Amino acid sequence: MIIEHPMAGKVLIATLNSWRYFAALSAFAMLFTLLMLFFADYSAVMLAISLMLGLACHYYCWRLWMDTHLFNIFYRFSGETEVFDTAINVCWGKKGENNRSLDSRWSGARQLLYRAGFLVLAQWGVVILMVLFSGFQ
Repeated sequence: MIIEHPMAGKVLIATLNSWRYFAALSAFAMLFTLLMLFFADYSAVMLAISLMLGLACHYYCWRLWMDTHLFNIFYRFSGETEVFDTAINVCWGKKGENNRSLDSRWSGARQLLYRAGFLVLAQWGVVILMVLFSGFQ
């Protein structure tokens, strides 16, 4: 399979490193939202929604950051998936086996990336709506 090749791993890791941009855009939106709280009269509900979306986005950014490091380890020691899975299970206190395929791991990482991106877009959508609707009051 092509995704088992070390270069494919480097491509995945480079892609997952985009968590930095999501985190920065989300943090900027949260800062903007907090500034609007002090300097403008906005709906507390909209502010809370924006902040909650930002916190959720940062959770997914943390997960992407962790996956970046874990995939680095995985591809460095690609022949030792059983040890890798056991170590993850011990770290997270899970019982039983975690024999995931590489396809499944890639799919999970891709979903984290999509969720973080969606949350950044949703968060900025709320911020833009707050700014637009504030002009009509």
